[in-house]
Amino acid sequence: MDELFTYYLQELDHYQPNALIYHLDHDTWSISQMYDHLIVVSHEYLDEVESCQFAPVTTSGKSPFGERLFAAGAFPATPIRLPDAMNAPPDETAHVDRLRTRWLELTDRHASLAMVAQSTAPDQKTHHGGMGWLNAAEWYALVTYHLAHHRHQKRRLDAALANHS
Repeated sequence: MDELFTYYLQELDHYQPNALIYHLDHDTWSISQMYDHLIVVSHEYLDEVESCQFAPVTTSGKSPFGERLFAAGAFPATPIRLPDAMNAPPDETAHVDRLRTRWLELTDRHASLAMVAQSTAPDQKTHHGGMGWLNAAEWYALVTYHLAHHRHQKRRLDAALANHS
């Protein structure tokens, strides 16, 4: 299992129900909402891994942002604010067990698609609104880039929780 998947799973054990849904302010997600976001977006990226198997061949490439992201192998360390239309608050639950179950389902799906990501032709691509045309291996890598990016947010939330209690 990828270290990031293990990290986020193990971290769930540190939260009490009230901590999962604590909001520093009205613009900040709770830990629960961050986990929901990671799960939902990761599944969206994995859907694209599967779609690439059936996508037409294209020579279209990445956007300038996509080129920079993949050259760096990571999202920028700074927070990324999506347009409001794309930024609906994620679901929130105070139940660690529910998040753990969803996280394990995501982990299993990610592992099960590793071979698809590796074996799908690199010129079979689907379009990402901000990054341009990505192939299955790139969509697959985007899952871990996204998880790594949110470690910064998680650290800030954890620090706020420590100061709150």
